[in-house]
Amino acid sequence: MNDTNEKLPNGWPIPKGSHVIVFCTCTLLFWVYLITDSDGYAGILDNFNLIIHEAGHMIFMPFGRTMHFWGGTLLQCLVPLAFLFSFWNTKQPAGVAFSGIWLGQNLLNISRYISDARDMILPLLGGGIHDWNTILGSMGLVRHCKTIGGLVFLLGWGMMLASATWYCLRWWNYSTSEGDI
Repeated sequence: MNDTNEKLPNGWPIPKGSHVIVFCTCTLLFWVYLITDSDGYAGILDNFNLIIHEAGHMIFMPFGRTMHFWGGTLLQCLVPLAFLFSFWNTKQPAGVAFSGIWLGQNLLNISRYISDARDMILPLLGGGIHDWNTILGSMGLVRHCKTIGGLVFLLGWGMMLASATWYCLRWWNYSTSEGDI
C-alpha cells in the first residue's frame, strides 16, 4: 500500500515503511548521541545553529538592546519553525518531523545557555556578553536560571519526541488499517 505517490484524501502522502525505519533509526542514533555526549554540544549541527544564533543578534539589533539580546535565541527557534511551517504547507511529513526535531535540539542547546546564566562558565563566541545573564538579570530571574533552563530542556525533548511520534503514527495508522506493516 505504501507507494510514495499514494496520498490521503487531505493531500498528505502516506509515509513509506522503509522511510519510517530509516527515520526512526537515524532519530534514535541521534538521541543516543545527545544523551551520551559529555559536553552537550552536538558538533556540526550546533555549529550551524550557532551561526543562526549570532545572525539573530545582528538581525534584531535595530530593534533595541533588549531585542538584540533576545535575537540570537529567537532566530535559533524561528529558522527551524519556518522550515516546519514550509514543510507543513507543502505536506511533507518527514520534513515536518525533521524540523520539529531540529527545533527541539535547539531548545536543548538554549536550555544549557539559560541554565548557565548565573555561573557563566560556558565559553562564549569572542568572549562576549552572556545573553541569558542579561535577559534574566533584567527580569530579576537569574537565581531561577536552572529551573527555567530545565523547563526549556523538557520542552526540547518533548518537541523531539512529539515530532518523531507524529511522523511514525502517520505511517502506523494507515499501514495497520491496510495490513501492510
